[in-house]
Amino acid sequence: MSESATFINVVHFIKDLGQRDIDGEIGPLDFRTPRYPDPVIGIRLPAYETTIKREYVMWALVLAMQYMCATQRPPGIFHWSHFTLLFHGREIGGLSFGIIVPMIENAKNITNFENTPEKITARADLSSDTNLIPQQANQAANLPTDLTDPRLSVIFTYLGGSLDKDDLLTTLLCVMAGAALPSSETRVPKWAPLWLYGHTRFVVSPLGRPRPPYMTYFWLLEGLAATADYLIDQDRYGGIRIGLRVDRSRIGEGLFRHM
Repeated sequence: MSESATFINVVHFIKDLGQRDIDGEIGPLDFRTPRYPDPVIGIRLPAYETTIKREYVMWALVLAMQYMCATQRPPGIFHWSHFTLLFHGREIGGLSFGIIVPMIENAKNITNFENTPEKITARADLSSDTNLIPQQANQAANLPTDLTDPRLSVIFTYLGGSLDKDDLLTTLLCVMAGAALPSSETRVPKWAPLWLYGHTRFVVSPLGRPRPPYMTYFWLLEGLAATADYLIDQDRYGGIRIGLRVDRSRIGEGLFRHM
């Protein structure tokens, strides 16, 4: 799997989750963007569950990307992967990249990967560390997703220097996960937290506007998704300022830079 395609699909999946009720629940589904139909991202549930919280799926996506970035061989290439999701030791779902995996009760006994490409598999415990466990592949389906809201325009300004690609992309994912937790219509406060990962930090500066449009978490998520698209298109990773406008009105900016 392409690292870039996987990253973009994860970014837009997190955006979609964060712009809905993050405390709500979803059933099994397959997610991909029109831009990158491969890899498909699949959510599967064990037989005793019918839904899973969106927040758990979101954090699973971040953990999975961190794991795949750390284990990619060769650079820029991810392997087909399945992650079993645990919460306090209880299996609550499965997350697949590039393959669609049915939830099977005795997953530990499934080791037959005949006639399929190599797969990196992992059990991602949402409340502790990551352990390895195999799963079995099945067939994929399709779920279209919306692209960036057309009311938004983003102005990108490179600030010079270079940032580690995986640091920058992982920081962006962590920022999106943090921005997904409040209601999407909540205004981003002036004292919004500083996000750090590796040697990259992100700060956001909402404009103190007397009337709408305001910088809400909805627009911050849209702007970050657009930033991900831009970084991948440019294949250039350095300090960057992100100016956000909605209906041609400035609402604020964000900044990725070296610590």
